[in-house]
Amino acid sequence: MASKRLGAAAFAVAALLATTSACSSDDGGSGAADGKINLAVFASVNGAPAFAGDDEGVFEDNDLDVALTTAKTSSEMIPQLIGGKVDIALLDVATSLVAIGQGMDLVYIAGGTDGGIPEGQEDFSFANVWVAKNSGIDSMADLEGKKVGIPQIKSQPWLDLRASVDEAGGDSSKVKFVESPDPLTALKSGQVDATTTPEPVGTIERAKGELKLLGPTNSGGGGHAYVYVTTAAFAKKNPDVVESFAEAVRAANAKVNADKDLLVSTIAEVIKAPSDVLAKSALPVYTEATLTEDDVQFSIDYLEKYDMFEQGAPAAADVLFTR
Repeated sequence: MASKRLGAAAFAVAALLATTSACSSDDGGSGAADGKINLAVFASVNGAPAFAGDDEGVFEDNDLDVALTTAKTSSEMIPQLIGGKVDIALLDVATSLVAIGQGMDLVYIAGGTDGGIPEGQEDFSFANVWVAKNSGIDSMADLEGKKVGIPQIKSQPWLDLRASVDEAGGDSSKVKFVESPDPLTALKSGQVDATTTPEPVGTIERAKGELKLLGPTNSGGGGHAYVYVTTAAFAKKNPDVVESFAEAVRAANAKVNADKDLLVSTIAEVIKAPSDVLAKSALPVYTEATLTEDDVQFSIDYLEKYDMFEQGAPAAADVLFTR
């Protein structure tokens, strides 16, 4: 069964091409004899379906022998993919597409977490924006000209927050983003005017009542937020295994979408959080549909709007795995 260690998403990909190209595996990584796959995910709500799929035998049902490991960031997983240490990884869309745009030979094989704001979570979702109660900030548009704390600029949260400000009628280019290792503490100490939280942190903060909730961010711009990625070399060498994995992931995603008790118990074990808090949390919807070229193009367009591709955007047809 999987090892279950706490992790969190972050973004830092600019220097990866030079550091990983030398260790790239031309033969497709470790291979996938007898359906064996080394899989890396976040130990978080986004990685929960993989852990549930492992525990519930979904991978075994698809003739896969999955060795599950965790990493703290997408940019930590990319060199592991390129170097063949892992075969498949769950990455955020921003990090993975920028890496592909920089020339890394990665391909998408399945959706992980749907983006957007799920139905019923219009006021509070799995990624939310907070301000001080006496800030005078009443909407996302009011963040224009304000200091917003974020773990890293040019990250998925940065991208989603910018898009949410613009959608609300503000000008996100005028938001003063401030990098902070602990932006929530920075907000509470008055160093910044706003920040975002993932779940279940948002649920915990809402119960405390110390901050004002502005509302959720439109994760992924309404497209996908997280995707399962492999190298083109591994996919070419093991197309049947990759297709079986994609089917298994969709099945695992559907399983946790339909069974909140399973989802909550899995997340509780993965991140060591109380089940009663998680039961009240706003949790994501996981992708059950086959990932399409149109899905990939939507995400590419989303990143292009905010100048994420310094070396040009990749072609959607080159990003999506096909036989």
